[in-house]
Amino acid sequence: MSNSLKASTAGLAIVDKSRQRLGWTKTSTARWWQDAHTSKATLRRFWQGDRIQREIFIAICQAVGIVNWEAIAELSNADLESTVVIPTPYLDCNEAPDLESFYGRNQELAQLEEWITSQNCKLITINGIAGIGKTALALALVDRIQSKFDCLIWKSLQTSPSLISLLNSLLNSFEQSVVQNIQQGTAQLIQQLQKRRCLLILDGFEATFCQPEDLSYGQFIQQLSRERHQSCILISSREQINTGEINTKISRCLNLKGLQKTEAVELLQSRGLTGKELGLSVLIQLYRGNPLALKLVTPLIQSVFSGNVAAFLSQHTLIVGDRLRVILKQQFEQLSGLEQDILYWLAIWQEPVSFSRLQTHLLISVDPAMVLEGIVALERRSLLEKWIGNYEPSFTLQPLVMKVVTDELVEYTAQEMDRVVQSHDIRHFQILRTHWLLRPGTDDIAGDRILTQLWKKLWQLYGATLPQMLNQILLLLKGQSPLAMGYIGGNLAILSGIDSLETSKE
Repeated sequence: MSNSLKASTAGLAIVDKSRQRLGWTKTSTARWWQDAHTSKATLRRFWQGDRIQREIFIAICQAVGIVNWEAIAELSNADLESTVVIPTPYLDCNEAPDLESFYGRNQELAQLEEWITSQNCKLITINGIAGIGKTALALALVDRIQSKFDCLIWKSLQTSPSLISLLNSLLNSFEQSVVQNIQQGTAQLIQQLQKRRCLLILDGFEATFCQPEDLSYGQFIQQLSRERHQSCILISSREQINTGEINTKISRCLNLKGLQKTEAVELLQSRGLTGKELGLSVLIQLYRGNPLALKLVTPLIQSVFSGNVAAFLSQHTLIVGDRLRVILKQQFEQLSGLEQDILYWLAIWQEPVSFSRLQTHLLISVDPAMVLEGIVALERRSLLEKWIGNYEPSFTLQPLVMKVVTDELVEYTAQEMDRVVQSHDIRHFQILRTHWLLRPGTDDIAGDRILTQLWKKLWQLYGATLPQMLNQILLLLKGQSPLAMGYIGGNLAILSGIDSLETSKE
């Protein structure tokens, strides 16, 4: 009996269904090759239909619950003797992450495969908010189409490499010599993309936007897209990239949204949440089907609420895991002042707001074109949700973004207040001057989310001296011009009202 086996076409189809039920990818789920006591490279060979060691073949099948491995193997000696050796693609995926689980995305995978293999697009971008699954989708796509390429290279840009460093890393994958300038390196890379059909994945492209030479990266991508070659560049990014005047026939963009309800339910159930479907549906909608957000909140629901989703939802709160919070906070801090102001206003309103309404609330008159540019920039960064009504479009924040922006608003406002208390100089007021914190159209001061959160923050800082501190700041406003005061007086008066209400409860 031969000591090596290969899977038949029908057998691979059976294995494929089994791994889908587990939420595993073909080669990026570390648990698979770990359970089989083998390597990712061997698992790739299994999927390519190569012969692998008999014991490992059986272990790979058993890892996904297939006991009858004979039904997977191609055991005909005649077939084995006539097997045509198909060259395996060159793979450089050392920088590709391992994937714990993957659910659904069949429509997105089919669309990406169509663009790449049928329409021969040279540039594909996958955009979406942090945690939405861009990298996971790219990994699943690689599993699906790698056999259609001669070469596959995965590069992570999370460390913000310089463009010349990235070029030399790519050329090293092709065993090319080191270059000293971008023009030379780009020319050599294009030559390699012309010689063979390559799939080049650049993961986390948004990290390059904070570099002084980010323009060079944009020009680099445009040049790769315009030159004649037979390869494809696949980019994942939280922010849309500037592709200039690239022909749309060779360039496509997929704006990735959250998981569909059925897919998200599978994810939650695989992690031990087995509550009523209605509760799971509300949880999924609350987090907009964001896979990472759902994974991060699940342990809390299990440990604090014993897996009771309804009990968690009854708290009317949103938990943002540390990983997501850090990413979203960094993204917020990189925005312009106007873009941050727009997010603050949308967090205060808590509902879709039209452009014209937003424009009327800005304390200082701003060119409408600049406000529009700010909205477009925020959309490009996947931070806004657009609502199309009967009249003009309205904009709001995704719940995760709403939570982070609200927390930032409260934190910065409390810091402003403390600086004014220390210096007796109202010029330290920025947010309190330019933003009316009470949600427009409501008189429920005590129930206002942002104002209540801010009051609690200030009470932690000043305790019983808070009323005195507020009165002292109000005295500083006497004689100030309306423009210098802005919304300061109104905001402080509301905070004093909340203080009175909270004190009366005691």
